[in-house]
Amino acid sequence: MIGAVVHFWNRTTNNFHLPCGMIGMSLLDVAAITGLPISLPDFTFNMRSERQYKIGSMTSYNEFIDHHMGAENDPIMDDEHVAFLFYWLNVIVFCSQSVQMQKLFYPLAALLHEGNNINLAKLLLGHIFEELGQFVNCLRKNFLISTGGPL
Repeated sequence: MIGAVVHFWNRTTNNFHLPCGMIGMSLLDVAAITGLPISLPDFTFNMRSERQYKIGSMTSYNEFIDHHMGAENDPIMDDEHVAFLFYWLNVIVFCSQSVQMQKLFYPLAALLHEGNNINLAKLLLGHIFEELGQFVNCLRKNFLISTGGPL
């Protein structure tokens, strides 16, 4: 199966080039598998959150959770909710291969907390394409493979 991925995947078009034609993943596939909506506005470079949240950078996921988890019956604070979304994006949605929280998801977590509708399906599909392209490139060059994402 992995040999087929290496042989047929084209990183330029993000498709498998088979003898019968090209086949690939689409936003509709991502929506069907994940349940994420696809008609929301895109996440753009000029989107900014309304305020800063106190999210500490920890050395591991466990330390991050321990630091940001509130007491059991306390109301959920804004910072705690942003921390949860930040963790969720890192670990569940984008399946980060890093042993630490990737800061690039922090602005997205803050925007989601503030109620912005963002096309996560498009971001996830782009992430899958990038990870699959890197995976195939490493296999073709016989590099040690350490992929993130859903691969």
